[in-house]
Amino acid sequence: MSPERILLTAVVVSVSYLVVVYTAYIVLVVVGAFENRLRRHESAAEDYETIAASRFTIPVSVIAPAFNEEAAIVESVRSLLALDYPEFEVIVVNDGSTDRTIAVLRDAFALEPFELFARSLFPSAEVHGVLRSGVEPRLLVVDKENGGKADGLNAGLNVARSRYVCCVDADTIFEPDALLRAMRLVVEDPARVIGVASFLTVSENALQTMSEPVGSRSIGWRPLIAFQQLDFMRAFFNNRLAWSRLDFMLCAPGAFQIWRKDVLEEVGGYEPRFSCEDIELTYRVHEHMRRQKRDYKIICLPDNIATTEGPDTVRKLVSQRERWQRVIIETVVHYRRLLFNPRYGAVGLVGAPFYLLSEVLAPLFEVLALVTVPAAVLLGVLDWRVFALVVGTLGFLNASLTAAAILASDVQSRTYRLRDLAWLTVLAPLDLVAYRPVMAWARLKGTWRFLRGDKGWHKFERNQRPA
Repeated sequence: MSPERILLTAVVVSVSYLVVVYTAYIVLVVVGAFENRLRRHESAAEDYETIAASRFTIPVSVIAPAFNEEAAIVESVRSLLALDYPEFEVIVVNDGSTDRTIAVLRDAFALEPFELFARSLFPSAEVHGVLRSGVEPRLLVVDKENGGKADGLNAGLNVARSRYVCCVDADTIFEPDALLRAMRLVVEDPARVIGVASFLTVSENALQTMSEPVGSRSIGWRPLIAFQQLDFMRAFFNNRLAWSRLDFMLCAPGAFQIWRKDVLEEVGGYEPRFSCEDIELTYRVHEHMRRQKRDYKIICLPDNIATTEGPDTVRKLVSQRERWQRVIIETVVHYRRLLFNPRYGAVGLVGAPFYLLSEVLAPLFEVLALVTVPAAVLLGVLDWRVFALVVGTLGFLNASLTAAAILASDVQSRTYRLRDLAWLTVLAPLDLVAYRPVMAWARLKGTWRFLRGDKGWHKFERNQRPA
């Protein structure tokens, strides 16, 4: 086969991939917009005051594993203790931190040793002891050997007393009504709703962002943080809301996820053998429930319930996203039996194949598309007008999908100032050339590390905050 023929085949394959993926994204945007509208109207009609005051509202155990989180842990725990919800407990798991995490918690909340009987339902590293706050009886701290986030979550599950558990990241600051909004559908249908996720925003300094009133919050002018915010908006409003409506919500994010505890007991809790815990557990729960042919729901809501810290340098961002790519590949490969399997309904026929196509295989097509350009130049067959048209079309499609996510987010929550939304809109057309190459490199790096068998966390340093 001639070089020109090989190049033409590569171009056709790349273009075909783009057509399929962008068509899927457009369909998901339409479905997500419908879901967003429905949930917004439901929320407006909800009587949150009654839920907040009712003694029949379902109790929740909030679990926050922490490893070397001394800079953010106190503010995060305070935001959890300030949740407007009738009955809940907060369980912080100190996962063998080597910094002052346990010391700052002890000083801030007057921790004291506490005798507690806990069933070892979920495997975890050795627990040194349990501490209880002398000023806030709803706060427990589990001090244990380091075992990773999934291991820490399992240790928290062993002491959790509630039927539902809310697992969160220790660097996230929560809205006072976060639990109330996320649990409203559970309260209405606890038999079927076994998992809930909800939209959260990203910031360089979560505490500072959450101190600003809703409606006048600032995203900040740093493009790297703004691009991450756009990424989160697309992920939730363009994708996960549609997945929720179509019954294949495949990733309850680790920063905020609610699960019915008995279901976690059935599937064995969190699995430390994967690079991250969130997407793997979601897949496993789907597989378990579908195999047993049980009626259930895993739901993603559009409510803005928290702000999490986003990496403030490209190096930190790549470190985070390559780990996300590794766990996606690990999970899809491990649960490959779901692919195109009608036994698993929409999860097997639509959700799992979509993840395979749009996430696992994406780096391969990105490299293929990238190689075709210099190859075409070397062969003297590159038509610059066609090339510019293709890049312009992709930029327009990306910007349109991003604008749809910005609009959906603003209609739902009215969180940010108008000038900040305008800034995001200005950045949207630049996403293809300024942000996507970084994501492509992170995904390629994550794919390479998966092939090497790397399962390390590669935790990045916390952002520097002004004194």
